[in-house]
Amino acid sequence: MERTILIYDAVPVMKYAYEGLFKDISHCKLYFASSELEMEQLLKAQSFDLVIVDVFVKQKINYSLVKRISRLNKSLNIAVFSAIYEEETKRKLFSLGASVVLEKTDSLEHLTKTLVLLTEGSQYFEAKIKIGNAKLKSSRRTVNPLLKLSSRELQVAELLILGLSNQAMTQRLDLAATTVSTYKKRIFAKTGVTNILELAAVFKKHQ
Repeated sequence: MERTILIYDAVPVMKYAYEGLFKDISHCKLYFASSELEMEQLLKAQSFDLVIVDVFVKQKINYSLVKRISRLNKSLNIAVFSAIYEEETKRKLFSLGASVVLEKTDSLEHLTKTLVLLTEGSQYFEAKIKIGNAKLKSSRRTVNPLLKLSSRELQVAELLILGLSNQAMTQRLDLAATTVSTYKKRIFAKTGVTNILELAAVFKKHQ
């Protein structure tokens, strides 16, 4: 039996990543929504077995996405697929109706297995996924910390390594000085470094 899957991701190029992710999962038909409005219209127009949504929009967690999907269909499996690492954020998403929270740095094997279980609609495995998801962070193998960075953060990080000053970056990237400083703090926090030399070492190791 064919399973229908609705995917909403604010980054258009991610469509190809999803198609690659599902190429080995049989009997799945993918639908892509290019906006929140289109996502809601599709949910109202037909039934789906699974919705995959990226809730990390404009550097913020859009909790209302999961809440609105759940209200439209409380029995629908919702997979949040985002760069989310905080356990408190995951718990809140679960409380709003998410079936599972998948991180974009998860291994391909883990992602595929989880999506297969969700598309099969197994309530047993859905419950097991929810319970096991809280342990995911400690059990996952070490991953490339650069994968935690957004494309803008990667751009700022590369300029930092090149030795550009905050002022030079504000001019090149057309950003306010305070915004550049915020990016710098976020980059250091996500990669676990305390200075630019350590950041350069991370880039050298993982690029």
